[in-house]
Amino acid sequence: MSDNVIEFDHVYKKFAMGEQHTTLRDFIAAGFGKVFRSGNRPDPAQLKKQEFWAVKDLSFNLKKGESMGIIGPNGSGKSTTLKLLSGILRPEQGTYNVKGRLSALIEVGAGFHPDLTGRENVFLNGSILGMTRKEVQSKFANIVEFAGVGEFIDTPVKRYSSGMAVRLGFAVAAFIEPDVLLVDEVLAVGDTEFRNRCHNRMTQMLNRGVTMILVSHNLEEVRNLCDRTIMLFKGEKLVDGPTQKVVEEYHARVVEMIKIDQATDAARDGVAKEETPVEVTGVQFIDKDGLVTDTLMTGDPMTIRINYHARRHVERPQVGIDIDWAAEDQLATCFDTQQDGTTLGPIAQGKGYIDCKVGPMLMVPNVYSVNIRVLDGDTATLLGGTQRNRFILNEKVVVNGFFGLPHKWEQSAVGESLAAETCEAAA
Repeated sequence: MSDNVIEFDHVYKKFAMGEQHTTLRDFIAAGFGKVFRSGNRPDPAQLKKQEFWAVKDLSFNLKKGESMGIIGPNGSGKSTTLKLLSGILRPEQGTYNVKGRLSALIEVGAGFHPDLTGRENVFLNGSILGMTRKEVQSKFANIVEFAGVGEFIDTPVKRYSSGMAVRLGFAVAAFIEPDVLLVDEVLAVGDTEFRNRCHNRMTQMLNRGVTMILVSHNLEEVRNLCDRTIMLFKGEKLVDGPTQKVVEEYHARVVEMIKIDQATDAARDGVAKEETPVEVTGVQFIDKDGLVTDTLMTGDPMTIRINYHARRHVERPQVGIDIDWAAEDQLATCFDTQQDGTTLGPIAQGKGYIDCKVGPMLMVPNVYSVNIRVLDGDTATLLGGTQRNRFILNEKVVVNGFFGLPHKWEQSAVGESLAAETCEAAA
């Protein structure tokens, strides 16, 4: 007898373009249409016009207490996989099995009746998941406290914001003590403090032996919670393995896709760039060995080389570099000669480069986007720049959190008064 808690065996699921089965009425109408359009049952393995595979020949197994992440670009089949596991959808082919009590947080307010109050929905969801009223009552105070909706618990859920609905939905899912927990991207709508609480709660559940599948674009969350990860693309499994290796592979593929998109855009535009006083002709990332690369490692130094072609003399140039998390398009850090109190020499007419030496890089592994701006220090006029130059940061030195700081510890000798502990932060 298998000791797998989750079994997903060669599952196929297809949809038609524009098909929306979100209500019972939709399913009934579609079912009648399929019956009366053809007297023969169609081959489930074949695609008709306008159909596509949302999940294609996907297999995986999980044992008790294991956690798995599912990552991939939008439309890769991540949410469809969870909906199949939770019974919301049925596959064309293949089988799946989930042992024990399953709790799923897949959509904002999923499973909540909008006209019922928060209190009524908590008891309704508990009942659907096989809990007695007494069991729900014993956990009710913890659910409400965790969700932070105490003053609105007797308000109809349709009056809740999306964040309130998610908080209550996660609290119900987490406190009914499931054997299997499925979590989709919905936690992204919560605030930072609530996401931290959810993370801590999921860690506690994993320690108790709960089996979990997490779908998220937040790769740091996946890295922290999941030992194993699969990467999907157009419904198919591309990579399956230890989370760190899969995330690195995902970063590499994202950069390649970005390069293809940028080349396509450039070819489509087919026009010369507007001439600027200082044209940034290229940005290079140089590793510790002096080699130009798109892939660097945590703990190593990096040089950002800005190649330019100046069309006139600039006496007092200033340079700014913004480094963003590429997926979120959110600023991670920045370097600026003016803010750093650095005075660059004049830029002569012609070609040259400016280096910014960084390191050691103690940032969370991710795909980073670098934006460059060159200004005239006398007039603050923008002279030139470039955007969305990407590099991948992979893990060699473990960074616990979003960034690390070089530091050291000191202690007094035995018998001496306690010396102050010092921490030398990186400049």
